[in-house]
Amino acid sequence: MSSDDHELIGRIFDLGIVELNFETYEELSQFVDCRYVFHCGMSMRSLVRRVESLNLAGDLIWVDPSDWDTGRQAVDRYAWLNVACDVFLMRLISVFDCVLLFANDVFESGLEARQCTVRGLKKRGVRTELIELLEALQDDHEALRYERNSRIHQGWERTHSSCDETFRMAASFERNGQDLRGADSLGKRINSKRYMKEGLVELQRDHNISLRKLGKRLNEIYDLLSPEFEDRFRAKFRDPDAGFGYRTGLVTSE
Repeated sequence: MSSDDHELIGRIFDLGIVELNFETYEELSQFVDCRYVFHCGMSMRSLVRRVESLNLAGDLIWVDPSDWDTGRQAVDRYAWLNVACDVFLMRLISVFDCVLLFANDVFESGLEARQCTVRGLKKRGVRTELIELLEALQDDHEALRYERNSRIHQGWERTHSSCDETFRMAASFERNGQDLRGADSLGKRINSKRYMKEGLVELQRDHNISLRKLGKRLNEIYDLLSPEFEDRFRAKFRDPDAGFGYRTGLVTSE
């Protein structure tokens, strides 16, 4: 999952080099265009890092169950799946919050982080087209958002296999150097590796579907934010009183 392919991301990264001209935020904030780029850059970089961190979740999910055959893994198979699921859900859903904060800075809505919601942005006059895309992004992952909230606030966890309780016990036995033998509740031979593959396949499916939706939706959102950012930045850059362009001679009144 790449988060920096869109021209808007590259544009803000490039403009961010202006920060090297200043030693303090107070100095930078004297220029309205520099201050605007700085704040947009801060929220944009947080968004980029969070999107790219989904690749870490992928690394946890695309793992070979045979790696546990040696008995040297730090956690058992079942615990690994739970941790991978936590990382995936938390980071996927938080991308939406990072997008809201980025839009808040681009549109200069002035919302505090806790108040930065789709409704809050709408009240501040953010374009209807963007509001609709933000609502669509939220809807794309609504089921996983519900699961994330249930895991965090209620301690609920998804099942990872066709016989989850047996898998949990077998993984614990294996971690302690023992084998749980016999048949599970479905009458099948207990097989921790098979159970783990079942859980991984489900997580891999959710990961792939979610990231395809996310990549498409982010590009649509960036397409709308890009002209808004450019219009606001250029107006500030050419501000004869507080624009970096005028103060440094890059823009003249002629």
